[in-house]
Amino acid sequence: MITVFMLGGLGNQLFQYAAAKTLSELRSGDGIVIDTDWYNSVMGRKYGLNKFAFSDIHIATEKEKRSLRNRMVKRILFLYDLFFEKRKRGFELFHTCVKSILNKIGIYISAVNVYSEQNVPITKNMLKRKNIYLYGYFQSGQYAYNLRSIFLKFPSRGYDLWKQNNAEGAHICVHIRLGDYVDNNYYGICTKSYYEKALEYLMNKVQNPVFHIFSDDIEMVKKDFTFAYPVIYEEEKNANECLMKMSLCKFFIISNSTFSWWAQYLSKIKDKMVIAPASWYGDRNIKFELYDKAWKLIEP
Repeated sequence: MITVFMLGGLGNQLFQYAAAKTLSELRSGDGIVIDTDWYNSVMGRKYGLNKFAFSDIHIATEKEKRSLRNRMVKRILFLYDLFFEKRKRGFELFHTCVKSILNKIGIYISAVNVYSEQNVPITKNMLKRKNIYLYGYFQSGQYAYNLRSIFLKFPSRGYDLWKQNNAEGAHICVHIRLGDYVDNNYYGICTKSYYEKALEYLMNKVQNPVFHIFSDDIEMVKKDFTFAYPVIYEEEKNANECLMKMSLCKFFIISNSTFSWWAQYLSKIKDKMVIAPASWYGDRNIKFELYDKAWKLIEP
């Protein structure tokens, strides 16, 4: 059994599920259990994979959560976070050693913050264990490929109407991530200059573009951003439906957010075009491994 201690927004959830799906395939279709307790204590985040057509997901029952093994693993992860959250630099070797030891007992930790990028490989012995526990963000293309062909089903009259009304034309998804990125030194918000350059670039490449503005705080966008071209403000607040609508576009101006990364990735249009920020993190020395060579990169 593969247990995922889910955390983060919908974009992160998709990466975590993709990682579990990858291990499940390596273990001949092993079951996937999702522990959603993280969302009980965090404001502004909801578990959203239950809205999609993932038939192989089982949400952990209260009995399963109370099992001795599950409580012990959670305790280990709590202590891990407690120690490394305040020691992001200078402990890289010790960090790797701890993760290697946990790997041996079936606990696999991916990067939990941008300063703990170094991941230890999943060993063959770990794959043979009866139970595997996953924790972290798993922001890697080696996992994401599993979801490219999966149909994300989110039945909604609003979504169907949006799809029908935007069936033709050069529709451009512009994603502006605000929310918890405001005053966040890890990531930082893509600047107005970034979006101005990106819109201008597409104006010279696309005939009759239709710019759709998506954001986790659309009112702040209306207040603080000024666009030189006509735009449509998308008021959709449901993360699942918003992601589905974004993925219907042919052109993308994404932010440094896994949410908009998934939107362009799930687009089934072969000749799509993606514009992305040239640096993903506040610290430009940290590499983001999910860039595509075909993307147009603009300084954020």
